[in-house]
Amino acid sequence: MLYLIMYVSVVSEDTFKKELQDILSVSRSWNKSHRITGILAYIEGKLSHITYCRFIQVIEGPEEEIKAIFEKIKNDKRHSQISVLKEGPTSFRNFATWEMGFEKIDLDKYGELQEFFSLDTKLLADQGNINENIVLNFMKAFYRNED
Repeated sequence: MLYLIMYVSVVSEDTFKKELQDILSVSRSWNKSHRITGILAYIEGKLSHITYCRFIQVIEGPEEEIKAIFEKIKNDKRHSQISVLKEGPTSFRNFATWEMGFEKIDLDKYGELQEFFSLDTKLLADQGNINENIVLNFMKAFYRNED
């Protein structure tokens, strides 16, 4: 059964700068051998007076593999405040040709996105109001199907 987990987390700017290439390289290799696909987005910039550094990730694949890798993610000290936005079975892959797509989003460059990301703290505080499809569709906008 195909399974999907989408989450958001807080990450330090140092982690991004020092370890991102290692994270992507290891993830892509591991994901390929375990039939996992997905995308990782790093969002940075200023919202009001706060520097904002977050990961949003979607991982999809065999249920047991996704649950196992997410346990590792939850125990990874490079990020914190992990909030699951969507978890469960899926009938198709959203990122079928990406072992691990990556997108860096600079909120200082794309001012119109600041309002979108300023909402997440309020939304995450009330899990009942999350429309996870908004976030998933946002992530899919970066996907380039290579078929």
